[in-house]
Amino acid sequence: MSTEVVRVGLVGAVHPNMPGDDEGLYARITAAMDGLSREMGFELSVASSPLRSEADAEAARAFMDEERVDLVLLFNASLPYGRVILPLARAKGAIGLWSVPEPATSGVLQLNSFCGTNMLGAIIANYLGEHRIPYKWFYGAPEDPRFRKRLAVTVKALGAVKLLRRARIGQIGGLADGFENLYVDERVLERKLGTRLQTRHSVEEIVALAEARSAGDVAAELERMGREAPFAPEVAKDQAEKSVRVYLALKDFAAERGYHALALSCWPRFQQAYGIAVCAAVSRLNDEGIVAPCEADVPSAVTMLALNAMGGGRASLNDLVAFDESDSSLCLWHCGVAPGCWAAEGSLCWDRHFNIGRYEGGEWKGEGLVARMGFRAGPVTVAAVRNDFEELFVLAGEVIEGKEGYAGSGGWVGGLRLNGRGVGVEELMNSILVGRVNHHYAGGFGDLTDELNEFAAWTGMKVLDPIPYKPYLQR
Repeated sequence: MSTEVVRVGLVGAVHPNMPGDDEGLYARITAAMDGLSREMGFELSVASSPLRSEADAEAARAFMDEERVDLVLLFNASLPYGRVILPLARAKGAIGLWSVPEPATSGVLQLNSFCGTNMLGAIIANYLGEHRIPYKWFYGAPEDPRFRKRLAVTVKALGAVKLLRRARIGQIGGLADGFENLYVDERVLERKLGTRLQTRHSVEEIVALAEARSAGDVAAELERMGREAPFAPEVAKDQAEKSVRVYLALKDFAAERGYHALALSCWPRFQQAYGIAVCAAVSRLNDEGIVAPCEADVPSAVTMLALNAMGGGRASLNDLVAFDESDSSLCLWHCGVAPGCWAAEGSLCWDRHFNIGRYEGGEWKGEGLVARMGFRAGPVTVAAVRNDFEELFVLAGEVIEGKEGYAGSGGWVGGLRLNGRGVGVEELMNSILVGRVNHHYAGGFGDLTDELNEFAAWTGMKVLDPIPYKPYLQR
């Protein structure tokens, strides 16, 4: 799976006239952050000498840029000299301003740490306002739960930002016919997120690579696939072999070209060119961390990459197909492309496609294989990004154990929270349709509402809030 390790750059700032032990405090903070880096899985670069002047800050900025840090964390051990922020705010990494409580509530003021953060933030907002530099505040000791939560959210969000800056997506076969809502301009994608998109690959190119696989490779992979899950008895051998050939071709294609994601025009192009639906192959790619949304959906590829980078497991792609107002739940579903790790225990099966194929003599002949499963219970988050990458839809909930969905891969989700706020079916439907959200939803494990909101903030996106239902046209 493609992930990125975030590098945090720590630098301190002190004031010569504050009576507190600001230099000793910075040394203690440095040691604590070293331990926290190992616990949270980020790398740490430390500027050993605290800043006292603008020249010191210039040197610190050069060090941070040379270290390629993703977050410059400026710890205000005491009230800093205001001009230290002028060069640091222009560092290549994101900016964090950190302060701590005063060691005493009376007597002589020791540090004036929070005031320092307040002042530096205001300098960024006012003196450097034309540069529109975002920053995040932090407060408290490294062991404080609030500090730890804020830093953990930042590390996950910046991991997604960092991955997308270098990510490459290959679109195969062009956008699926009739899915014009998923059209993107690759220039906008690269300008907004740094992600590069190549659209000039054909389905026929993949079919040729699939047909070139040796019989030995196919047999060995079929055996491995059978160990992952059983084959339904109705699956035809030639369809299983074609599925394996497509999987091997796509896996090697991604590796050889350095693609983090493959957006496939899975229908009707693969049926026309190879007589097969590729759902099971897509499921297996997703399970290995090679993001593979169907219907050539590039916005979902972006969102799935972000969810993977945030620790949401291996992302799935879903339609939202049904609501149950009796328990305020919805059904996430697709033909059979979800990764196997989403399956409830014992539910995963390689089955023939249930609506792509034909009847012969009254018997259904499904073309290609699907990963048939019911989703395992637990917290999940689904997200959808707008085609111009300016707005993000974020919905969290819990997969309901034992509530049966539809043929294919899917599950029912309750406890619905749209951008952190509980919603019922009526308000959710209204928010989706008035908010003009795309019909594909990338899914990840856990509640990633905070991480996705921070990801949106660093990348200049808005996050859709609930839109209360009204019986009249809402615009």
